[in-house]
Amino acid sequence: MGVYSKGVTYGAMSKQTQAEPCVLYIRVSTVRQANQGVSLKAQIARGKLHAQYQNFLLPNTHIFIDRGISAKTPLWSRPAGKQMKEFIAKHKIKQIIAYRMDRLFRNTLDCLATVEELEKQGVGIQLCESGGMPLDLSTAMGKMMLTMLAGFGEMERNIISERTTMALQHLKDTGKRFTYDKYGWDVDEDNNFVENEDEQYWIEFMKVRHEEDGISISQIARELNTCEVPAKRGGNWSHKQVSRILKNTGA
Repeated sequence: MGVYSKGVTYGAMSKQTQAEPCVLYIRVSTVRQANQGVSLKAQIARGKLHAQYQNFLLPNTHIFIDRGISAKTPLWSRPAGKQMKEFIAKHKIKQIIAYRMDRLFRNTLDCLATVEELEKQGVGIQLCESGGMPLDLSTAMGKMMLTMLAGFGEMERNIISERTTMALQHLKDTGKRFTYDKYGWDVDEDNNFVENEDEQYWIEFMKVRHEEDGISISQIARELNTCEVPAKRGGNWSHKQVSRILKNTGA
């Protein structure tokens, strides 16, 4: 086996040349989560490890990140998703890597339609994590699991939506404030509840940190205090306050 002057073997160079290029798609649910970077870094690390294991080429220019984008938005309608679609077509990429199915889809029809579209172009999707193991959606097993995974993802999103709708309907039915201030809501001049957009944002932040990143309630309270996020009545956030908010929002 020949060796270049810098110590790189011909065999190693040949293997690198033959490696198949791929792209990595990443989605984080809130801008705050994206800026903090915990989930973002984890997805990049897992994606690169998966690419290395599969002998795929994954330069940083092949990584597409959607920040603060909901999973209910169709993949090709997301900013980075749209860029990735154009990149795949231009560079004839044949493999997409994502951390989990819910990073790509939570709508069954969007999932099946997109996967079918990609399949016609000879593009496969690989998941780094699916029930504790990676999953290639282009294989027979992957295709069998595809509809089930997409269906469960949509069901989860619908359950969260139903809980939110029920909470809103309760507020509409009662039409009046309770005996205490409710985080995420203000009261208008007629004593009716109206959404507080800033506080609703931080409620979403708490849910994502707890549900998706697995952060403890006490740690979330510390992060809110560090970021100087105001509580409803001022003062510092406590474990009890965060726990009550997550409980009331069905998290």
